[in-house]
Amino acid sequence: MSAFESRRMGPLPRAALAASMLAMLAMLAPGGARADTITLHNGDRLTGRVLHLSPATLTFETTWAGELKIPRYEVRAIETDKPVTVLRERAGATEWATLKPAGSGQVVLVPEAPPAPRPEQPQTESSPPPAQEPPQAEIGPPAPVPLPQVRYLNPKPEESGEGVSYEGRLTVSGAHARGNDSNERLYAEGDLAARAIDWRYALNGKLRQERDHSASTASNWLVSGNFDRFLDADDFGYLRGSVERDRFRDLARRTAIGAGYGRQLLHTPRASLSLRGGLDGIDVRRFAGDNESWPALGWGLEAKYRIDAWSAELFHDQQGFWNLEDTAQITLRSRSGVRVPFASGLTASLQLNFDWDRIPAAGRHAADATWLLGLGYAW
Repeated sequence: MSAFESRRMGPLPRAALAASMLAMLAMLAPGGARADTITLHNGDRLTGRVLHLSPATLTFETTWAGELKIPRYEVRAIETDKPVTVLRERAGATEWATLKPAGSGQVVLVPEAPPAPRPEQPQTESSPPPAQEPPQAEIGPPAPVPLPQVRYLNPKPEESGEGVSYEGRLTVSGAHARGNDSNERLYAEGDLAARAIDWRYALNGKLRQERDHSASTASNWLVSGNFDRFLDADDFGYLRGSVERDRFRDLARRTAIGAGYGRQLLHTPRASLSLRGGLDGIDVRRFAGDNESWPALGWGLEAKYRIDAWSAELFHDQQGFWNLEDTAQITLRSRSGVRVPFASGLTASLQLNFDWDRIPAAGRHAADATWLLGLGYAW
């Protein structure tokens, strides 16, 4: 063979060798790239990862479209390549299983039980021989079950009744100016919520401090919380309380404690809405004015709506008190706005805080509105 022919034929063996090595690596890899598979009633098949299945929605993650929310009635079959947590209809506990396809509208739950770790004990000549475990009875293959009997996959603690889920948020907004104008502003707000299958609680705290030319122009804080006990899936009884202080509204301390009844009107992965109402006791201690205490008809509203196109969340919550001794007196406080995540756990928010006393203290305005642009962290 000539030198010209050798140079011409050289690349072919190298390409074949590389292809052979890749094929061998693929065969030696433990299972290769695998994924969960769902089949829709229109015949489409999607591969990815099952994140959550509820009676209404399947949350499915794909590499090409991110996280998808698919109505459950569109899902015909589910297959997982790894075990998931399963909660069946009317079951008292979850199970760990891999889902395999069966007939139309059915699924096989293959039980998966990770072995419990056992501490290894050194054997000596005087040590008794290990006990022999009795032979296990042979168990046949699991029977197919209708897919509607699988109520949840990877349920949240409040769905399974096993454990408690927590979420929190911290938001900070501030400004510092020196020169022709001299001012300082600080606003901080924190939320913590916990949810179990039959109860939940929420805590909130906020602080606002402002100075202009070395003179304080705003100084207030508020701490509030509520505990809800669910009577069924939507109805709940609640206890709530709050303490606040605001120098520029002549509030040395205003305390509210109450109880009542609430209803969760809407609760979906995209939107939630709850209302509550009951009786509250209000105690007001003022810097300059007269102290007062009165019973009130109290109410609360909390609403959230997620805009998937922007990954943003609209929110509004308010608390109100109507004086039952002096019905002309109404007190309202609320916060409304939008939060937009932009990095791992970090959010940007635009928020309006609005406080209103229909009969304010002498020399004070009835309404107090504050626009805030801040950064936050959620977990």
